[in-house]
Amino acid sequence: MKFLQNNKLRKQLMYNEDAIEVVIKTDEKDAEYIEEICEEITDLIIDIIKYKILKEYVLKHYSDTYENEKEDIYIHSLNLFNEKELFIRDTVLSRVCDYVLSNDYLNLDGFVKFRMKEFMNFIPALGDMALEEYLMQKDQDEFISVLKYFIEIQEEKIDLLRVHIRNDNSFMLYDKDGNKINSIDDEEIINMVIKENLNYEDFLISTLLTLCPKKIEIRDSLKDNCSKEIIETIKSIFGNRVSEIRPN
Repeated sequence: MKFLQNNKLRKQLMYNEDAIEVVIKTDEKDAEYIEEICEEITDLIIDIIKYKILKEYVLKHYSDTYENEKEDIYIHSLNLFNEKELFIRDTVLSRVCDYVLSNDYLNLDGFVKFRMKEFMNFIPALGDMALEEYLMQKDQDEFISVLKYFIEIQEEKIDLLRVHIRNDNSFMLYDKDGNKINSIDDEEIINMVIKENLNYEDFLISTLLTLCPKKIEIRDSLKDNCSKEIIETIKSIFGNRVSEIRPN
């Protein structure tokens, strides 16, 4: 856990067994002082939530089933927390300011447990979302590993495949001479698409697997998060076979 670097507040921190207490000087309660104290108390509370409360929850609730993966699940929960941290911090700061304006003493442990009791309900939900995200990512990684192996053992069928991701989120395929490629006929790949319930973008991946090109050139006219994700997936499967071509 990182602690506060501001000397003014550090001198007023008191450690009582596992609790951290802050003494607030009543004769220094001007606006600047209050703002500085509240900001740094909020930083400390955020750290306590992220690196103590959240971690303890994940390790306690998922260790039995996911003993070897609990740290990865915790990292996923941290990432989810970080996505919401600005909103969370604003909420914590508001409550800290309300408390500091009428009190000269703050026990951080008690403040988090009782003054933010309903907020603590967010921790289990965050942990569950992190677990779900982790398992989905794990399945995706394992699936990509299978596809990479599939590529490695296949004979290259064409020298160059040009992929054009169009503005309507569809795709067109061309060979090295610019001839359009219309269909696939690999029964194993088609069965994989059906079995895995793949979507339109996944169908592009399955088509690439069928054609098994030596090189892939991608031209992305869509340029949104979806197309970027597709390109990253293609790169993760085909590695250095893939290059991106800027649209004219």
